Amino acid sequence: MLAVMRLRSGQHLCYCTNVHPYADLAGLRAALVTHASVLRERLASGDEPFGVGLWFPADVAAAVARDPGPLRRTLDELRLETRTLNAFPAGAFHGDRVKDEVFRPTWAERARLVHTLDAAEALAALLPEDAVGSISTHSGGYKGWSSPPTPEAVAAGWLAAAQGLARIEERTGRHIVLAIEPEPFSLLETTDEVVTFFTEHLLPAGEWAGRHLGLCYDACHQAVEHEDMAVSVGQLRAAGITIAKVQLSSALVVPDPVAAAERLRAFAEDRWFHQVIEQRADGSLRRIADLPEALDELDALRHGDADAGGAAQTGAGVAVGPWRIHFHVPIFAEQLDDEGLLLTTRPWLEQLLAEVGDAEVTPHLEIETYSFELIPPDRRATLGTVELLDALEAEYRWVLAQLPRA
Repeated sequence: MLAVMRLRSGQHLCYCTNVHPYADLAGLRAALVTHASVLRERLASGDEPFGVGLWFPADVAAAVARDPGPLRRTLDELRLETRTLNAFPAGAFHGDRVKDEVFRPTWAERARLVHTLDAAEALAALLPEDAVGSISTHSGGYKGWSSPPTPEAVAAGWLAAAQGLARIEERTGRHIVLAIEPEPFSLLETTDEVVTFFTEHLLPAGEWAGRHLGLCYDACHQAVEHEDMAVSVGQLRAAGITIAKVQLSSALVVPDPVAAAERLRAFAEDRWFHQVIEQRADGSLRRIADLPEALDELDALRHGDADAGGAAQTGAGVAVGPWRIHFHVPIFAEQLDDEGLLLTTRPWLEQLLAEVGDAEVTPHLEIETYSFELIPPDRRATLGTVELLDALEAEYRWVLAQLPRA
């Protein structure tokens, strides 16, 4: 057991409960009892509170906004505390097929605003005294739709949310920031896109917009985008964009997709998007919407039926640039096999921690490996963490080894 969980930086460390499948408040409370409280027993000491980031689908947000008492009592009894929520997706995240539905409702739809402000009312009742709160949300919609929402419509939704958060602060004294989360193929995915959107559509609205709108920086997503973490964080801070929370997460790195193709098929599942970004020999990036599509292209290329976007061919074989795949894997892992076919973006996460391990940069650090259940069992066995609780404990211990504790 670690003697102290509290970080010297004063930041709040937690894990996101979207790793647990639940659809209602009873399911969330059960997850806290069977998982979060057990983690606390393994990792914390004395009466020290243990951080959890709560996933609030729309029905849960509405229920807790109406009556926060039952959840607050559960948190107090288990010596848990929350300062950050995840308010997307709005519905079943662990259903048979989610894919682009994760981006519905869009930020051009009133239902998204209602869900988010319900979550904010709930969080205001759950926050510890004098704590800043954050609520992560998606970046507006999905680029792959035939008619994605316009930047103007999305900006209007976010500004309406900021106004709602300002009213909550006036009434309750609780400062809450809406943390917009870039993701590959979503309306905002790169740091350049984020900076342009904030400076053109959001920050000019006034100080209140900058106070209540910020970023959820997901390490997995930005590593998949091949971003330099120090440069990215520097751009955001120079533009005056609040990093309301950082999600500590890792993606898959595949140095040789041809050699790893058969092993990758077990990751090409039907529930969530697993966007692929390939780095070509000239350094340019090629984006593929989902891993099954990328593997189909690779099969066609190997059989001579397509050029897979212009990949080089040598003799009877093919050369495909390395892939980075949006599939959240345990953050302590450097690779998921013994042969080096499946690596991770942990080195980029380490770079990011060097940039954000300070409360002045961000108040909230959240471990988020929601796809653990769908990591193939043989890969989990390679990691030595077949069970979810063991993996979460190992992730906490890895993070705590990277950051100074009080």
